[in-house]
Amino acid sequence: MKLRLEVEVEYDGDVMHGTNPESIEWFRDCVLLQPEEDEQLILHSNCIGDMLGPCKVLRIIEGL
Repeated sequence: MKLRLEVEVEYDGDVMHGTNPESIEWFRDCVLLQPEEDEQLILHSNCIGDMLGPCKVLRIIEGL
């Protein structure tokens, strides 16, 4: 089953990519937009203590 969700993600930019423009671009393009199938972004639920499944970012509405 597939669901299409719009989510807001809060993360620590200093830890993930810092202020370097190249690092920010890498985070956006390689982590959030994950071009490689084997490098998927995973949605995890603390409620069930397990992953729900892989996520595909369709677009970044604001930020980065």
